[in-house]
Amino acid sequence: MEIPLKLPDMIVFLLLVVSIYFISRKAMNEVFYFLMRIFKNYHLVLAVITLILLPGTLIHELAHFIVALVLLLPVKSMSLFPVFEANQIKLGEVKFEKRDVVRGGIVGIAPFVVGILLLISIFYFQIFPGQDLIINILMTYLIFSVSSNMFSSRQDLKDAIFVVPVIAIGAALFYLFDIKLDMTLVNAIMKEANYYLFFVLVINFGAFVLFKTFNSFLKK
Repeated sequence: MEIPLKLPDMIVFLLLVVSIYFISRKAMNEVFYFLMRIFKNYHLVLAVITLILLPGTLIHELAHFIVALVLLLPVKSMSLFPVFEANQIKLGEVKFEKRDVVRGGIVGIAPFVVGILLLISIFYFQIFPGQDLIINILMTYLIFSVSSNMFSSRQDLKDAIFVVPVIAIGAALFYLFDIKLDMTLVNAIMKEANYYLFFVLVINFGAFVLFKTFNSFLKK
């Protein structure tokens, strides 16, 4: 029996991802304001934030790099560590030869896919939460860093937007030719992913509330 993909689970997944995107950025803004009140030095604060985001940055750029190689797109250059450019900080960059829009788009969304898979794996393999307090603290930090960095940059999104018509055409073909698939496994994975992503959202929201509270006290 063919079982379709459950639409509610997909909607919940999208809502969780969008929520994580906005809350993680709100949290980083509060971290930035907190550090500015402590250090009162813009470049120093940027350096500290870069260190906070470094694990996520490494995973983000490595995802671009590895997927580009798998898709046989020559990598021209790769920078994993931050550099200052025009009073701003560039966390990392992978330049590759864009031979077609589809493969370029897949490389563009690679950090998001890898980030989601890594976050789910941390919970699925019960690495977090655990019995060791230090491990729990490190995993909380890693989850925050990865979830804050897994969303693609503007340039990545420009490349990735070309993947959307391909997906739409594929979905249309499935509909026109009445192709049905048993989505039991996909539905189970989606439901499990939503459960884990909820905790990722909670961690980001917790960071936002924590630093928002700190900033409120420092204003007094």
